[in-house]
Amino acid sequence: MDSSSFRGLFRLLGLLLWGAAAAMAWAGITALRTHWNYQYFCDNPFLVVLGCLVVITAPLLLITGGLAVGVSRWNTGPWQGMFLYGVMVLLCMEVSSAILANTASCQRDWEMHVLDDLLHQYGNQSDPKSRVVDRLQEELQCCGIHNYTDWRVTGHFSAPTSCCQKIFSNCTGALDSSQLLYQEGCLPKLEQLRKLVLGHVLWCCIGALVLELLAALTSGFLMKQSTISDYHILESGTFS
Repeated sequence: MDSSSFRGLFRLLGLLLWGAAAAMAWAGITALRTHWNYQYFCDNPFLVVLGCLVVITAPLLLITGGLAVGVSRWNTGPWQGMFLYGVMVLLCMEVSSAILANTASCQRDWEMHVLDDLLHQYGNQSDPKSRVVDRLQEELQCCGIHNYTDWRVTGHFSAPTSCCQKIFSNCTGALDSSQLLYQEGCLPKLEQLRKLVLGHVLWCCIGALVLELLAALTSGFLMKQSTISDYHILESGTFS
């Protein structure tokens, strides 16, 4: 491949890095929003650290993509140096994010304890804890901890109307009419949501890492093929 082909490839990789920056920003904001919405059920601070790290990575990735586009056009040493420095910083941040995304989790026993406590204390819908339960069941379309029968176990004669499937307007939460209620419990739904969000973060990091490594290799080929027309041999007599 000649120099123009490498420049075209480098420009394409720079544009793809911009797309990766958008995906990274979306994944980070989603992770933070998920934590804020359901932080009552999880006490792991690393989820906040992960979300903030991914959000900070996005604009740096955007700048690095811009540098790649600039190098593909002007191919100057300072631009390439700034680009490679940006790649090094991003590699560290994305590897850290990937490790956190792969290891960060919430204790299942803690989540079960919190849910069980909320179900036992459920009463007036104006109570903040009761509103937490209603919001959880409505947003995740779940009922109880493992299923709707948990409401009977916790001493309630019926489930809250937040357990009702939205397609049934005549649902009152009666446990005898279980076909009108959400069948899945909130604990597995919470775990599925968290795994989905962390999976998005992990794959965004892996995709960005691959693009950056390809861009760094392409930059190396451009540096190897660049001419030395900007440099001149100095005659010894110049300094005499």
